[in-house]
Amino acid sequence: MPTLSIATYNIEMGGIGREDNLLAVLKQLNADVVGLTEADDEKVVATLAHQLDMDYQWARGSGDRHVATLSRYPIRRWAIYNRHPLTQAALSTTLELPFRGLPELTLYNTHFRPDPFWHFEIFRFLAAWKLRRVIKQEGHSPTIIFGDFNTYARGDSVDLATLLRYTSDLDKRRHARQRYKFLRLSHAHLLRAGYTDCYRAVNPTENGWTFTRHKTPISRMDFVLADAEMKTRLCAAMVVTDPLTVDASDHFPVLTQFSVCA
Repeated sequence: MPTLSIATYNIEMGGIGREDNLLAVLKQLNADVVGLTEADDEKVVATLAHQLDMDYQWARGSGDRHVATLSRYPIRRWAIYNRHPLTQAALSTTLELPFRGLPELTLYNTHFRPDPFWHFEIFRFLAAWKLRRVIKQEGHSPTIIFGDFNTYARGDSVDLATLLRYTSDLDKRRHARQRYKFLRLSHAHLLRAGYTDCYRAVNPTENGWTFTRHKTPISRMDFVLADAEMKTRLCAAMVVTDPLTVDASDHFPVLTQFSVCA
């Protein structure tokens, strides 16, 4: 049975100067759809899309961090949501697909605000709440939410020792004030809305860490979430970690596969 492969990938500060590395990673992934976060330079995105022979849509976030979605299939509609509380951005793209039973798919490429401290997680929770409203208002089905959520899922582990090793003294004191614990609201909010964390559904006991500090993996921040229809099609999910990805960005890509009928 044929599959539809979807990846999310934070390319770190626009990927400028690492275009060849990123291209090598994307060729290796060979995904049908790729959501790029920190896609801050549209020229880099356009070059990658051209070299991969993919359609793309790039859009500005609310600050310096922007997003883009690349697709082997035509992008028929798109919209960008980047106003408070949905910051930094969510890029909606609807694809025209050639599959029986799956003629189109809408994806929300999402990049929530960074910072692990509690009050920022409140902002991310509000962004997740707003994203749910946007999806309901757009009324598209089936849907995928993917991107860099800058948060942790409940039950996931974090390499706190490595995180603190590369953290400023001020932030170490802030971590101490919150007793080295993290609020985990925004990811859980989307799960309660009926979405499935694809990686965790396939790999219930693996760390699946996607974010690194000085090339050392420390936590899982990049997610692909499927609605009820896409959940039934889920057949594989993995974090791609190898020398190519280690050198290309401070995040590893997450690749998922869904079964489709030709």
